[in-house]
Amino acid sequence: MTFTQWPARIGLLVLILAAEFVVLEAGLRWRGGTEASPDFQDLFMQDARVGHRLRPGASTRYATAEFTTDLAINAQGVRDDEPIGPKGPGERRIVILGDSLVLSVQVGLQETFGKQLEGDLQRRDPAHQWRVINAGVQGYGPVDEWLFYHHVVDAFDADLVLIVVFVGNDAVEARDKAGSLETGAALVAEGTADAVTNQFRRLTRRSMVLQNARLRWDQLKARIAGPGAERPLTSYLANPPQDVIDGLDVSRQAYGRIADEAAARQAKAALVLMPARFQTDDADYDRLRVIVAESGDSLIRDLATERFRAALAPLGLPMLDLLPVLRAEPNRVELFFQRNVHLTPRGHRVVGQALADFVISLPLDPD
Repeated sequence: MTFTQWPARIGLLVLILAAEFVVLEAGLRWRGGTEASPDFQDLFMQDARVGHRLRPGASTRYATAEFTTDLAINAQGVRDDEPIGPKGPGERRIVILGDSLVLSVQVGLQETFGKQLEGDLQRRDPAHQWRVINAGVQGYGPVDEWLFYHHVVDAFDADLVLIVVFVGNDAVEARDKAGSLETGAALVAEGTADAVTNQFRRLTRRSMVLQNARLRWDQLKARIAGPGAERPLTSYLANPPQDVIDGLDVSRQAYGRIADEAAARQAKAALVLMPARFQTDDADYDRLRVIVAESGDSLIRDLATERFRAALAPLGLPMLDLLPVLRAEPNRVELFFQRNVHLTPRGHRVVGQALADFVISLPLDPD
């Protein structure tokens, strides 16, 4: 082969690779059933104030091997079946902040623990009109939740803000976003290295091929570094990395800001500690414990819950720990899906009832 033939050969190779990429992308999109699918990703948008959030007016049907769900986002950009207007006479509003465990794309809206809570409160206290607003967003951590509350949700005029803390990874996610506590915004200036990274992440989210490639790369990195490197588990380690210690402090600051801003509106705030699946599923815990032990560390089953309880106690907010509630249930393996570690419809019912008991016990201001 002569030197002059190389450009043509390279061009042909690029065309072949591009064609294979298009075919693979089309095949994955046709099959669906993954959060990398364009229909699912179109539920989200970028917002310079809060980072990613749900797109107002978006809707899709999300189907996997475990469930099929119709998802709809209202005009204010939260998963709710009606717009959020001025509060009516006798109305009491609760906003629930959190991540994918609150958003709960795995179940229909009426099956979520937010709607279960709403219905239970209405039955117990028919003198008021109760409305529970699901303000959960996939991928959120404590700082994201403060940004979302500060810039968007504060206007919903809630009487009570329930902050659902996922003890499994909220500490490390808070540490990653600590800088936004100072800036009060999520996105960075165009042209900076971080801006380029954000653009690449957005591109990756819109491609199923790139999403799957990123997942395989993350799995490979974890395998090379050792099982103990999986960040969601580090909050449970006997000797956690500094990220966890710092993240607990950042979490306390973020949740404190939410509580202070709620109080400025004469609203109350409360904390709800959500455990990871392996804290209620014995087989799941045994599997992870062995993996972490092979890396030379110790996985202590409830340590993340204990760490968050201690870290957030100085805020003086009412706190509900869901771990004893879920652990007291028979057939605990049925509380979470097995492929995506989110609550099943039964898990939502259990959590909704526990939340109703908790809310009724709170001294909300009389009308």
